[in-house]
Amino acid sequence: MPTVEARGLTAGYLGEPPVLRDITLELGEGELLLLLGPTGSGKSTLLLSLAGAVPRLIPGYVEGFLRVAGSDPRVEGLARMARRLGLLLQDPEAQTVMFKVYEEVYFPLENLKYPPGEIPLRARAALRLVGLEDAWQREVDSLSTGQKQRLALASTLAPGPGLLLLDEPTAHIDPASSEEVYRVVGSLKKSGVSAIVVEHRVEYVEEWADRVAFLADGRLEAAGSIDELAGRLGVGRLASAGVWVPPRLLKPASVERPRLRPRDPLVVAEGVSLEIEGRRILRGVDITARRGEVVAVIGPNGAGKTTLLRILAGVLGGWEGRVEVSGAPPEPGRAVYVTQVPDHQFVSRTVLGEVAASYIVQGYTRRRAEEEAMRVLEERGLAGLARRSLYRLSQGQKRLVSLIAMEPLDRPVYLLDEPTFGLDMRYSLLVAREVEGLAARGKAVILVTHDSWLPALLDCRVYGISEGRVVFEGGYRELLEDKDSWKRIGFKPPRMLEEDPGMLEEYRARLWGAAR
Repeated sequence: MPTVEARGLTAGYLGEPPVLRDITLELGEGELLLLLGPTGSGKSTLLLSLAGAVPRLIPGYVEGFLRVAGSDPRVEGLARMARRLGLLLQDPEAQTVMFKVYEEVYFPLENLKYPPGEIPLRARAALRLVGLEDAWQREVDSLSTGQKQRLALASTLAPGPGLLLLDEPTAHIDPASSEEVYRVVGSLKKSGVSAIVVEHRVEYVEEWADRVAFLADGRLEAAGSIDELAGRLGVGRLASAGVWVPPRLLKPASVERPRLRPRDPLVVAEGVSLEIEGRRILRGVDITARRGEVVAVIGPNGAGKTTLLRILAGVLGGWEGRVEVSGAPPEPGRAVYVTQVPDHQFVSRTVLGEVAASYIVQGYTRRRAEEEAMRVLEERGLAGLARRSLYRLSQGQKRLVSLIAMEPLDRPVYLLDEPTFGLDMRYSLLVAREVEGLAARGKAVILVTHDSWLPALLDCRVYGISEGRVVFEGGYRELLEDKDSWKRIGFKPPRMLEEDPGMLEEYRARLWGAAR
């Protein structure tokens, strides 16, 4: 009996047209299906439907034949399906409910009535698998977003489900740890666990995938591998739809790019240290960003990257050292700060209202602000989202809106925390172009990222942080050569560059070619 069997599956949300149309899907025991598709194509909706969350918890409809682990999830609901499947949501903030780390992993086990003596053993084993065993007694709110994502994964794995539905499980996790996550999933697969994985970073998971499926316009097409899928549908179609096509399949192209000329420093941090509740977060950090320059900050989860950005943005105090942003101490509003979790910065209900708000604070009338906001959305092909609720968007769409809404503020310094997480290839390259455009206009841009392709593409200066210290500073080419620092900062370059660092210019030409 297949673990998942769907025929003629059509699904959507209450009062809205179908997101999924006539889907046919079969997944056997121990199989892993990699699910690809553009941002907002319905990948998360498919997982929620298979789990029974739609329509039992989220108002909507699911029509057609559907069996998951031998049951109809529309009848059973997510609560009854929970022992048989594990659902990992895209947003880790939406999946943590307890105060302490160990309590978070205990929670599903207690609800599923596991024997009391078995619960600590399962919880420790799950935390060990995701590299959080030492955080057993930590408060959940003290974890970084990436650590929260690992915690959510541990809670998903702890009951030992036979089916995993993983929605962008490594979006906030550093490259080295991301590969470890998929090694864990691969080992579970060998023991008979089935999985459907939504993942934009194809290189991390393709070796474990038995099949690859492409979801666009509500319809699903499956193939045996990404190469086979590209051969059937065409690399151009996949790339234009936003699928992260492996660079080996892309053709290099000559693309005109702005020439950046870094000038005087706009951000200077010297000897910055911070301790929170007895934990040393930053230890003597020095960082500089000049006018007309892009600087990338990389490092493992919990290294202090987001904390550093919050200090530079003027929203976190209590630090020691010297910090200047545009010639003065940091304070809110001196720099544009795009937070790691888009929901934390939204001030409106709709996409149009969110972008318009940035014009209103600059003195525009509401009518003119909305006209400007619509123009910006039309330029980026997002006019169709203008009236949508921000909270009905996919995580990738939220990320994109959060970036677009901040650009009109026109400050000298831009601080971007994970600007490409959850985005498909098309929108990721759009963000990369926007970042280069900001620097070309004389802005200083500091971005925190776990996407190792992004600093490679932007050819920017890189700071590597580990345990609150800067342990690497230099260009991306220098980073490729300094393999001794990779493990400390959780870095792993794109596979093409790991195999041959001399391919850096070729790699850039292939990615920028896909952006045309």
